[in-house]
Amino acid sequence: MSPPDIKKLDALPALPRAVQEIFHVVNDKDAPLSAVAEALGRDPATVARIVAAANAAFFVGHHTVYTVDDAAVRLGLNRVRVLATSTLLASRFRPQDCPAFDQGRFWLRAMSVAMCASKLANYVPLETPSSAAYLAGLLHHCGVLALAYAYPRECERPLMAYEVDRDSRRLDDRLSEVLGFGHHAAGAHVLRNWGVPEAAAAIAESYSQDDYDGDYARLQALIRTCIAWYREGYGDMPDSPLLRTLPDTKIANIGASCRREDDQLRSFALQLASAA
Repeated sequence: MSPPDIKKLDALPALPRAVQEIFHVVNDKDAPLSAVAEALGRDPATVARIVAAANAAFFVGHHTVYTVDDAAVRLGLNRVRVLATSTLLASRFRPQDCPAFDQGRFWLRAMSVAMCASKLANYVPLETPSSAAYLAGLLHHCGVLALAYAYPRECERPLMAYEVDRDSRRLDDRLSEVLGFGHHAAGAHVLRNWGVPEAAAAIAESYSQDDYDGDYARLQALIRTCIAWYREGYGDMPDSPLLRTLPDTKIANIGASCRREDDQLRSFALQLASAA
């Protein structure tokens, strides 16, 4: 395979400076809720979606919330971060010129893997703080979004084939044949340009590799497990050496929690897609 076409990679989307500043505060594990709420206040559309999510039908019976602070109490700060980051990216990168790109499915997968990773990360040792797992999960597939946005015509046929086989490695190969680089290289390039922590960029670059042994091997194994588990509907846990010490009851409880989360995130993913 030829090396990535760096000139083309440099044409991939950048985050506007104002959005980049919000993005970094929202995803700073040390940022207090007050700082996150203040940053999100600069983007009213994102605040509106988070508050709407907190008031959604699955919280029926609860009192109405009106602020990010109240939404974080109801949803949890990790959920707010996942929803906020997804909204920021979905509103800036809208690949509507690439009909083969299923935006609802993309965002459901991204958010579901992120939330699954955030739950499992509490029980396994990683190279990073456990809080990094949700960001790596959320952004692992972002190269596909970037390419569908930047090269909609070129991506149409590879994405149509992907809808049939759902094989990320084959999608990477097909995109490389057309563009000179695939979604793994694109995702890593975009995330590094955005100043995202290196762990997330490394996962975007490597998550399809069976034999990855880089600096974030345990985090990569966790994200791969979450992707596989999501695809199976959170039934039996895929075999993973990283999780073999977890009791079956713990795995069953986390799986049940992920299924509930998936149902809740599905409506939000459809909202993101419909707004594009």
